Amino acid sequence: MKLFSTRVSAVVTAVLLGAAAAGCSTASGGGGATAGGSNMPVVHGLETTNLVVDDFPAIDSAGLYIAENEGLFAKEGLHVTVIPDFISSQTTVDKIEAGKAQISGGDWVTYMNDFTGQDTNLEVISEGSVLQPNVLTLMTSPGSKVTSLRQLKGALLPVSGIHDIANLLIDSLLNDNNVPVDSVHYAPKTPLPKVPFMIAAGVFKAGPVPEPFVSMGEQQVGDTVLADMDQGAMTNFPIVGYAVTKEWAQQNPNTLKAFVTALDEGQQIADTDRAAVEQALAGPPLAIPKSVAAVISLPNFPSGINPTRIQRVVTNMIQFGFFSGKQLAAAKAFHAANVVYTDNLANASGVSNLLAG
Repeated sequence: MKLFSTRVSAVVTAVLLGAAAAGCSTASGGGGATAGGSNMPVVHGLETTNLVVDDFPAIDSAGLYIAENEGLFAKEGLHVTVIPDFISSQTTVDKIEAGKAQISGGDWVTYMNDFTGQDTNLEVISEGSVLQPNVLTLMTSPGSKVTSLRQLKGALLPVSGIHDIANLLIDSLLNDNNVPVDSVHYAPKTPLPKVPFMIAAGVFKAGPVPEPFVSMGEQQVGDTVLADMDQGAMTNFPIVGYAVTKEWAQQNPNTLKAFVTALDEGQQIADTDRAAVEQALAGPPLAIPKSVAAVISLPNFPSGINPTRIQRVVTNMIQFGFFSGKQLAAAKAFHAANVVYTDNLANASGVSNLLAG
């Protein structure tokens, strides 16, 4: 157990140190080859120029980090502070509701719970990432005798929270492979960065692991991938996005348009320039070692919003019993097209309308 504790501590410390180094990081004004976004339209008449993004940090936020690091927000006349929130996606929503931040970066399951539950005061302004192979996996320990999902019957699996996005992905994975969803149990409040090391130490038989911890688990402790989450109903599944409050959007239309224009440019760079992504992930707040950043699997980084893709999230949440009572009724009546920032819809080519002109 001593080796397990040391390795967990090292990984978590590295992540948290990255967050501390980020602190209240600000747009640098550029510096990379892609800085400037020559084709990016510039919005004028900004209502405010200082913005705070409260973001649940992950590789899915690479487009945001690139927009910040490459000075794309600065080109729009914005001073953007990205604050990493390692607690949960829900706390990023709580921050914008409390006026402590203007933009939330979090996962879609959290947003759908808010839209159908206690908080309908949100507007989706951008997508962040779409699942691809090996970005989210179910892993087992080195030399594990578990070689099929059916062998997980009765197993306790770690998740951040009951009815969170990892829970949804696992339920779908089991269902697609004809394994009863109720054949496994969940241990909530488990930090996912620790999961590969807890698996290796025998604390759990298996567990969901996102990149970069898939690669870290393989490299550092010899964990193996039991199943990729990017399959069946979860193929190309939307993972994270960005939201604001409706009131803030109404009061700051030009600022919102400027922010999303720069973010979309960052998304487009992230989706086409792996070197830029690796550079962004090696810096704060994630501080992923360059050797790991060079080999990790990446999601897609869409620009614009595809409401049909977002609608999939609530549809799957309904299928696997994430809602009940009045919230279930609200979920069945939910239409993603009614809660998105329409200026940022993706066109037929999947390109942001803001960038396509």
